[in-house]
Amino acid sequence: MAIVAAALAGDGEGAAALLEPLERRDVSRVAVRLAAMAADALLAVAEESGGGRAEALAHWQACIIAHESRRTDE
Repeated sequence: MAIVAAALAGDGEGAAALLEPLERRDVSRVAVRLAAMAADALLAVAEESGGGRAEALAHWQACIIAHESRRTDE
């Protein structure tokens, strides 16, 4: 959870530092679990609003692109 909190706060270096002592296999597991949690939340929101899977994935993609563009502007 600390990794997620650091990443959401825009502290990528802090999140990376928390992952550093872990073995590569464990880092991969953390990444997969976080991706699964994000996908599950996204699809749940899409279903609640009456949207479909394709719409949810397009929205997710747009959010990622917006987030990355903010990072490059800083």
